[in-house]
Amino acid sequence: MGNTLKEMQDIQNALQCYSRAIQINPAFADAHSNLASIHKDSGNIPEAIASYRTALRLKPDFPDAYCNLAHCLQIVCDWTDYEARMKKLVSIVAEQLEKNRLPSVHPHHSMLYPLSHSFRKAIAGRHAALCLEKIQVLHKPPYNYTKELAPGNRLRIGYVSSDFGNHPTSHLMQSIPGLHNKDKVEIFCYALSTDDTTTFRSKIAREAEHFIDLSNIPCNGKAADKINSDGIHILVNMNGYTKGARNEIFALRPAPIQVMWLGYPGTSGAPFMDYLITDMVTSPIELASQYSEKLAYMPHTYFVGDHKQMFPHLSERIILCDKVTCRKDMADNVAVINAADLSPIIENTNVTEIKQVIMSEITDSKLTRPVEVNFKIAELPTTTPIETMIASGQA
Repeated sequence: MGNTLKEMQDIQNALQCYSRAIQINPAFADAHSNLASIHKDSGNIPEAIASYRTALRLKPDFPDAYCNLAHCLQIVCDWTDYEARMKKLVSIVAEQLEKNRLPSVHPHHSMLYPLSHSFRKAIAGRHAALCLEKIQVLHKPPYNYTKELAPGNRLRIGYVSSDFGNHPTSHLMQSIPGLHNKDKVEIFCYALSTDDTTTFRSKIAREAEHFIDLSNIPCNGKAADKINSDGIHILVNMNGYTKGARNEIFALRPAPIQVMWLGYPGTSGAPFMDYLITDMVTSPIELASQYSEKLAYMPHTYFVGDHKQMFPHLSERIILCDKVTCRKDMADNVAVINAADLSPIIENTNVTEIKQVIMSEITDSKLTRPVEVNFKIAELPTTTPIETMIASGQA
């Protein structure tokens, strides 16, 4: 019952079920492991570590508990016996993949461990297969799509995410819906989470032409029906295998083209995801075979930022370094100040302007050209404590 309640996101009652099971049978290793997972998901890592260790003491051959404990120890930066732990974790994954079992290492966590690219792809593939198994019970026929965009019609792009709110994903991309060319593109944003009432959520909802809350449609089949009825041409999966994902929606293929972007940088291992928006540094072309998707390269980086839109008032930039030790080649440890008005600093100190030539890549070309960049350096006399902070990288 505890597992069912957890699946339904009824965390408090799931916690009570696991605790009651342990009360009835203190030697029930699975209950300790399940309790640990509740603590882990709630951010109570020390409690999770204690429960996982109890589970392993009761049942030493317990791959799920071992791998989850390894992840918890990474979270708290406990590197005790790290090499031995990683060696055992890799051997567990290898055996599970060989026996065609669902690996105990989650796809998102696989990036933290010294696993091969082929192992990471295989782990993702097992989870993708699980999504396909889950949708079979819906007995839904394939969707029909329009194969051509009629003259005068706009391209319909749908962004799907559980992170439209106060989350790093929205911090990075909250301006994207409003930056599309509305003459050519019609934007739909599908939220998988409830409204957290933050400005991040409201900005995305305001600037997208269509904002649909799918959190009140828990059935993946009905959610996919809604997306398909909207006539989406390109559906963007911004979760991948991160918390809050509903990859079963994508497994139903409500759109003709389905794309991975931003929230999860690895491969989905899924036959229902067509492209991964990435870049040549994150996903080198020589590793293309380790992705199930076709690689769609951005010219510089796929990792969009929102600094220009969030902080338009920070229009001036200056670098501060110690007057005694500052050199023209600039030390690594300096303070970079962004502000609306730097006059108070500039008027009361010596400012040096340094010109540096860097090689910049020409757009849509592999060629580079020299570009001159100017740096304003303010040399300030500092006290010993401040010198220590700069030297240690604290300022």
